[in-house]
Amino acid sequence: MFTRRRFLGLIPALGAAKGLAAVSEKVPTRAFGRHAEQVSVVGFGGHTLALSKDIREATRIAHEAVDRGVTFFDNAWCYHKGRAEEWMGEALRGIRDKVFLMTKCCTHQNPLPEGGKEGAMKFLEESLRRLQTDHVDLWMLHEMRSEEEVKKFYGPGGAAEAFDLAKKQGKVRYLGFTGHDEPGVHLKMIEGGYPFDASLQPVSALGTLHSRRFETEVIPALAKAKIAVIGMKGFGGSKRASEKGLMTAEKVVRYSLSYPEVCTHLIGVDQLPYVSEAAVAATKTPMTVEERKAFVAWCDRMGGAAYAMHAQPGHRDGGGCGSSVA
Repeated sequence: MFTRRRFLGLIPALGAAKGLAAVSEKVPTRAFGRHAEQVSVVGFGGHTLALSKDIREATRIAHEAVDRGVTFFDNAWCYHKGRAEEWMGEALRGIRDKVFLMTKCCTHQNPLPEGGKEGAMKFLEESLRRLQTDHVDLWMLHEMRSEEEVKKFYGPGGAAEAFDLAKKQGKVRYLGFTGHDEPGVHLKMIEGGYPFDASLQPVSALGTLHSRRFETEVIPALAKAKIAVIGMKGFGGSKRASEKGLMTAEKVVRYSLSYPEVCTHLIGVDQLPYVSEAAVAATKTPMTVEERKAFVAWCDRMGGAAYAMHAQPGHRDGGGCGSSVA
């Protein structure tokens, strides 16, 4: 969840006129990987949207976000036992054609056959019903954790067959996979050769040498395969980093977008005032490579790894076990 502390100092005191101009500025876009399609450089997460005080507030957040230029909306079949998709479906009524809608399949950690093609197709149908749409723009395999799951995806009856079928049926436009804490599994998914369109992964100055392999090793591999990079975990999956003054939305977005391969970075918004604040953060100039390195070094000196929940041994989030912050 966003807190007011998280945005402390987000909008510089440049005078009322300049401040008003910044507020009216639209969120920029970037190309979606190898495709010409453009997506907003910040995306809003369905897990946190479902933490709004009620569906009415969630709807106001979604509509205000679209008005400000946010087009990317993320979700997953398993968030809040389906309520996250249901709320987003309601919130996007009337504006579905203005957004790039992503959801994720959560079956692959189960044994076959339901952990493969059969289960994935059932989950997709449930997601479409909850989201009140006949297709999603991006369907992702959620939180890949092990090489065994990679083998299952590519093997007979695996979710790769569901990916092919769903695209053939016109129920998805693009396909991808996500992971929170195992860079090596990401690399194995890429090496398998499936023509993924996108991948979701941590892009965060808060981390360890292990988690930063997502940036030093996985991002170059994704770029070589022409797979779009979607960032997350800028706040480390915990609000403590913002409360301690380590992170603000501006720092998160400027850091993530310093990688030209990142097309959008996901953040969580559960209150209407934070929409504008996130949109302003998105308009800031990304860090240079030198600024990024200096910021990482500063975060390390401040003990930033301790605030990166996604990098803690044994920690699992996302899905139904997810953190409420990005």
